[in-house]
Amino acid sequence: MTHAHHQSNKDKLYLHMSIPKIEYYCTKLERSQPYLKGGRRLLPNCNNEEKCHPEKPLVSIVTVVYNAEMYLEKTIQSVINQTYENIEYIIIDGGSQDLTLEIIKKYEEKISYWISESDLGIYDAMNKGIALCKGDIIGIMNAGDIYTTEAVSTVINSYENSPISQIIVGNCKVTLDFEHSKWVVVSGKIDKLPYKTLPHPSVFVTLSVYKEQGLYNTSFRIAGDYDFLCRCFNKKVKFIHVDTVIAIASQPGLSSNYYLNEAECLRVRLQNHLPFYLSIFMSIFSFVTITLHKILANLGLWAVVESRRHGTIR
Repeated sequence: MTHAHHQSNKDKLYLHMSIPKIEYYCTKLERSQPYLKGGRRLLPNCNNEEKCHPEKPLVSIVTVVYNAEMYLEKTIQSVINQTYENIEYIIIDGGSQDLTLEIIKKYEEKISYWISESDLGIYDAMNKGIALCKGDIIGIMNAGDIYTTEAVSTVINSYENSPISQIIVGNCKVTLDFEHSKWVVVSGKIDKLPYKTLPHPSVFVTLSVYKEQGLYNTSFRIAGDYDFLCRCFNKKVKFIHVDTVIAIASQPGLSSNYYLNEAECLRVRLQNHLPFYLSIFMSIFSFVTITLHKILANLGLWAVVESRRHGTIR
């Protein structure tokens, strides 16, 4: 067994047995030194050039991507066209085999730092991105999702007006079809926690919270963000809701595996010590609802349900 393979097995064991810390990922990135990397940080004489307005908080945006040549460009454009200027942008690619890297290189002068290497899943990639951040507050935007033009400005206004805020959550518009003609608004109201999650594309977390509470649990495939928010909620981290749409999410990707998603949500509730029988009941109800949705879809009737959902807030 090679040293690299042995180290990879140790990494997997550590990540599945504990909540990873930023320090672990900083060490891991220094040790691995990705072969494919780029961005403004690698320019000669670069001295924190992202912080062009030192009087303003530096905002870090992380995009994780894998083989998303059809969707990545609109995500990049939504970040680099923000009205707020003091932003560093980091992209973590999982070793894409399509044209994803060409798209990243097209915008290299606008990207602070990017790497491309294999990972252990979406939450491993997110954790890498967070460990590379220098900002005061961090947003994570998956490929295919976009920010509204004023999103970061809206978040920073709330952040500066509420010094005690540690996690800021806006509303998220979720499209119901590929033409984006039908949509619902998912509210970022904090009272959903801990029984339901918040819309992750519109969540911004201070770097200090990640340092204190740890990163995302990589043993989850889908519900790692829900687990992180529940952990923060239980630790009395201060949440602030901004009642404005700041993100637009595309058709669900991995999380469209609704049965797996609900199974992981049940695990989150139980691990975070929510009432056992209530947690079981919520999951049974969700499994029945998912099955009903699939039956309606097979009968060609789900479009009628989606039409009634269009424009609603939930």
